[in-house]
Amino acid sequence: MFIKKHWRLFAIITILLIGIIAGSAWGFNRYYASLLTPVDKGSHRTITVTVPPGASVRDISHILEKKGLIRKAWAFEFYARWNHLNTYRSGTYVFNRTMSVGMLINDLKKGAHHELILVVDVRQGMWVSEIAQQMAEVSKLDEKDILQKLSNHAYIKAHYMKKYPLLTNEILTGGIKYPLEGYLAPGIYRFKADKKNPLTIDRMVDQMLDQTKETIANDSSEIAASSLGSVHKILTLASLIEQEAPDSKNRQKIAGVFFNRLKLNMRLQTDPSVAYGLQRRIRDYTQKDLRTDTPYNTYTRSGLTVGPIGAPAQDAIQAVLNPVKSNNLFFYARPNGKVYYSKTYTEHQKIVAKYRHEWAEK
Repeated sequence: MFIKKHWRLFAIITILLIGIIAGSAWGFNRYYASLLTPVDKGSHRTITVTVPPGASVRDISHILEKKGLIRKAWAFEFYARWNHLNTYRSGTYVFNRTMSVGMLINDLKKGAHHELILVVDVRQGMWVSEIAQQMAEVSKLDEKDILQKLSNHAYIKAHYMKKYPLLTNEILTGGIKYPLEGYLAPGIYRFKADKKNPLTIDRMVDQMLDQTKETIANDSSEIAASSLGSVHKILTLASLIEQEAPDSKNRQKIAGVFFNRLKLNMRLQTDPSVAYGLQRRIRDYTQKDLRTDTPYNTYTRSGLTVGPIGAPAQDAIQAVLNPVKSNNLFFYARPNGKVYYSKTYTEHQKIVAKYRHEWAEK
């Protein structure tokens, strides 16, 4: 009887252990299977991956994990080794997060590089010097050569001014650092590139100028009615507003302030113009910065800057064309995006005294 009871207990424990082990194995298999699925079925954004010659399965697994194409490097490596898939072709691949581990491995084995898409992301407010850096990175062209061409009047005339009537002689005014500053429209630009169709400076710049051309064409009637008198001046003022205002509503209000100051021949005194003239992004301006004269410094010179100080977004251009009328002559923007407007210098100074420390602490 004693033996019988213990035998039953042993049998029950054994069955439980088998169940636990089986359950754990099933749970692990389910978890492992989930690691082989696409990371994001909704994301078709292309991701470029370079597999160097001689890379091992482990090397490739870590490259893919770092790029966010797989969930776990060990799962990729285990799958590859378990299925005896240990040989891959080196090169540059274009993948996306909708691809499973199996699909990635299949392309790597075949050397299916697909079509290489290069992306230049021009963010609003970017300077030509910053855009050139991106252009160099994606195209593998020399950044200094790009900047040299984009500052060369003869090159600008021959390659762009003949094709784009919106580029008038105003862009060649003395003191302008880069003639196309403000004309390279913000946007995400995608280019197909291969040995037969290499990515050139002109291919990139033309797409950006095409976008600006379209924007100007859409606003042609408002531009013709503007008191500023030219596309160049409109883009110049829009670029100042771009750097100062956090949203469309405030951009229109700030445009109104700038127009009021221009009518009274008051200096615009906008800090971003100082930064552009010095070609240095500045967070906390010193008196030396503000007093250093350049063709762009609106503290030392009256009127608009000699040219744009960056790439203005469409709503900044719209703000210039549709400013909010008021009697305000001053504004102050806090780091949190809140903008205060005032009619007198005394009011303005009180606001500055209250909130200026926030920029130093940021």
